[in-house]
Amino acid sequence: MTELNWRSSRNLKLNTRASFLCFALVFMFANMIRAETSLPEPTTEGGYTTSDTCRACHPGPYGSWHNSFHRTMTQAIGPNVVLGDFDKTVLEARGHSSRFEQRGDDYWVDIPDPAWFLDPDPNKVATPPRINVPVVMTTGSHHMQYYWVRRPKTGPVHERHDHGALMSVPWVWLIEDARWIPVQDSFLTPPTKVPEAPLMWNTSCFSCHSVATQPHYRSEEDEFKSQTVELGIACEACHGPADEHVAEFRSPLARYSRYFIGDDEPVEHVVNPARLSSALSRDVCGQCHSFGEPLDLDAHKKTGVAFRPGNNLHETNRVFQLHRTPAEVETIPDPQDNLGGNFWPDGTIRVAGREYNGLMESKCATQGALTCLSCHSMHSYEDTDNQLRRDRQDDATCASCHPAIAKDPTPHTHHAPDSPGSRCMNCHMPRTTYGLFVAMRSHRIDSPNASTPFEAGRPNACNLCHLDQPLAWTIDRLHAWYDQPKADLTKDERTIAASVLWALKGDAAQRSVVGWHMGWEPAHRASGDEWIGAYLSILLADPYMAVRKVAGRSIKTLPGFGDFEYDFYGAPSALAGQRNEAIQRWLKAIAAKSTPNGKQVLLNSTGEMNQVELNRIFKERNNRAIRISE
Repeated sequence: MTELNWRSSRNLKLNTRASFLCFALVFMFANMIRAETSLPEPTTEGGYTTSDTCRACHPGPYGSWHNSFHRTMTQAIGPNVVLGDFDKTVLEARGHSSRFEQRGDDYWVDIPDPAWFLDPDPNKVATPPRINVPVVMTTGSHHMQYYWVRRPKTGPVHERHDHGALMSVPWVWLIEDARWIPVQDSFLTPPTKVPEAPLMWNTSCFSCHSVATQPHYRSEEDEFKSQTVELGIACEACHGPADEHVAEFRSPLARYSRYFIGDDEPVEHVVNPARLSSALSRDVCGQCHSFGEPLDLDAHKKTGVAFRPGNNLHETNRVFQLHRTPAEVETIPDPQDNLGGNFWPDGTIRVAGREYNGLMESKCATQGALTCLSCHSMHSYEDTDNQLRRDRQDDATCASCHPAIAKDPTPHTHHAPDSPGSRCMNCHMPRTTYGLFVAMRSHRIDSPNASTPFEAGRPNACNLCHLDQPLAWTIDRLHAWYDQPKADLTKDERTIAASVLWALKGDAAQRSVVGWHMGWEPAHRASGDEWIGAYLSILLADPYMAVRKVAGRSIKTLPGFGDFEYDFYGAPSALAGQRNEAIQRWLKAIAAKSTPNGKQVLLNSTGEMNQVELNRIFKERNNRAIRISE
């Protein structure tokens, strides 16, 4: 049997040659499989009690957690859980079809056997056999919802073998769009007609999407005997095992004594991240919101996550920092490979959900006391979307350490006090992180810098707002205002808007980020929106589906595009047609309108596009393969 590749579940290999014989028996036994018997076995090993135990004494915190998307990150299947359309839906992509069906309270899929895509045997059957199995689990309830199945026992009766692997259904439901797309297209990945191997919950997803799951991988049998304390991100993921805490406060005397003492004294046998040191508090969130790997991979395969809240994360995990130490450079030798693609070439993390890596590069954290709880809360948040603390909206966290700037920002920001340019986060935490088809705020808190070479640089905050300005404009102001050094620039960087260069010749990561900002209202105010439709129209036919979806959402924010119908998952010919329609709409919207900096965005005084320059720059597009693994 083959060994699992735990670095990437996409590379998981299961030897399944014998399992394809007598495949008709699959359907005899499929109806015997129930979701509850296919999920990881429940356990409270290690001192856990589950969130239900917390509810009686902590109804308020329990309620706020229960309303969050953390709770619903992973759920057992059920009618009130499934968001996707299972009404006898048939989907096809990359030469393979999938059928979805609801049977009472159960949800079934008829799909190509996921194990076929993982089998390394060159002599395996040419076409994947099909399996008809129940969906047993979901991941996600905010932006997307993924679905998981457990392969049925296959082959002759005496050879039937259940690997215990929870494998992804090849389609994901987009909640906002109310539609299915292939799982491999839900990430920013290079376009290909070849289907990728399925995701494997037991090898990576479990680490952050459940509490204290133990994969119990057995290499000799090449199988899992997984157990879990709780699906979803629950109380003990942040507060640690609570059985001793629960045992202590079963006594009414202990509870009343605690009531009169108040909250000033720490509680024994359970962790409160707000009472930890800054570093250890960050580590609680960092156990999931970081990009790295366990130090003891063999133990991780069997007993799961070794970190416990209150401990030092770096004693159990290696958190990747690109180009920091020889060991880490060896871990990620190529900034554009499957792992290094998660970083901008300057070392800044650019994948959503890995904010801890950004904080590790931030002086506010490394030389200050900033923690995740400085801005966010699990229990006292304004809304479930970003869980920002009610008392830390806008720039309140920054103002707590920089009161003078907060009182009079103009001398520091050189923007009007009430403008987006005076918002701390817009300049020091620009949206250069990608995930879930949007640009998110970078948690590497630093100052704008436009001197990094264009080809290697992450987009800077200034040019993501002032979309109509070239890098030279930004460098001149950063030099005059903050004495930043000037840089040697090419003619294009001196004369053409940086956003245009990113959109036309940037790589897929740059195109996705600038495409999102072309739909950002503060950028429209700063640079006008009458010219932007030309470049979003081009991105509508981008080879990366993720870039197309981002551009499709942004273009609807422009005048004349509110009712524009666009299918980012269309065939190439359809995409070309929609692009041409968008260009015609843009030409109609811009007619008789002047653009103050038209020449910098390749428009002449009458609004006509400089087609020669556009074609020249477009031919210089950076087509290197980019993969951002969320």
